[in-house]
Amino acid sequence: MSLDSTQLDAAVIHDVKNRLAILASELAKLNALDLPDEARNHALLAGEQAGHITHKLVEYLTLRRAADPGGLRAEAREDTPALLLDELQADAQALAGGRIEVCTDAAQAPDFWFYDRYLVLLALDSAMYNALRFAGTRITLGVTQQAQGLCFYVRDDGPGVQSTPGASSTGLGLRLCEAVARAHRNHGVQGWSVLKNDRAGGAIFELHLP
Repeated sequence: MSLDSTQLDAAVIHDVKNRLAILASELAKLNALDLPDEARNHALLAGEQAGHITHKLVEYLTLRRAADPGGLRAEAREDTPALLLDELQADAQALAGGRIEVCTDAAQAPDFWFYDRYLVLLALDSAMYNALRFAGTRITLGVTQQAQGLCFYVRDDGPGVQSTPGASSTGLGLRLCEAVARAHRNHGVQGWSVLKNDRAGGAIFELHLP
């Protein structure tokens, strides 16, 4: 049976992801051992990198799907935005390792909204990874309901988009986030995303869903 390029990518990425999962599992076992602090820190860093590589592979495969003739399609279902942020916060705290405070702001979140949870979480994961690179001491994960729809955001207290060379260049990340946003449509209105300087300082990423 022959495979087209997208199917071949999917097969290779699936295999690599499985091997990375085994690597991450073995590294996690090292943390349970009585190791010197330096060795433990190296194991933690290696585990984080394995997770980061896995995420990049998923980003790439998702963008390949977006480039197909049918494009990336969101399967919108009812979900609770505040709970999605809680899951993202737990992942961010694990990656930050206490170096950065990660908080959430869901005071203005609706009880539910319709979106593709998997795709939205994938986009916010990408924004969160980027924020971890540049944040000084704090990252805020938030969601608000606006006149145009729902807005998820990731804010950091780093130097801002324009202040740091390469800070606005997230490669696959920004392209993925835009593809996820545009995959969400409601009554002819399409979603969009933006990465910009925050008026309070630092950078802010916004994912707008109709």
